[in-house]
Amino acid sequence: MEPIRKTVRQASTQIDRERDQFAMTLGITGTQMSVIDFLSNQTENSASQNQIEHEFEIQRSTTTIMLQRMEKRELIRRVVNKNDKRQKKVQLTEKAEKLVKQIHQYMKNDDLALRKNFSEEELETARKVLNYIKDGQSAKR
Repeated sequence: MEPIRKTVRQASTQIDRERDQFAMTLGITGTQMSVIDFLSNQTENSASQNQIEHEFEIQRSTTTIMLQRMEKRELIRRVVNKNDKRQKKVQLTEKAEKLVKQIHQYMKNDDLALRKNFSEEELETARKVLNYIKDGQSAKR
């Protein structure tokens, strides 16, 4: 029997491949597409770097490099946080906002295509398994 973690890793790789292929049609990377999607679902299309780190479960240094690249491509800008002048918020630019509708449609269609193959019970079981892996088994022992 195939180890479940191996199947999860292979599925994750396939998800990334498909996301990257679509993102290329927009002239961005799959990761940039995910960040744009995340920011577009936040108030004022903006979030702190810390929120981005938490959402994608990545380190501060990785996030900084990713955001610098996105800023260079004029997909995001950093603006002073109105509530705390010491911090900056990451905000979508007009260039990125023009991609949001296509990104949301892709995400919606991708989710619907997956859902049509499984019952709600099967999807809930899959969520339970994936969350168990994501949250780390060592915490549950």
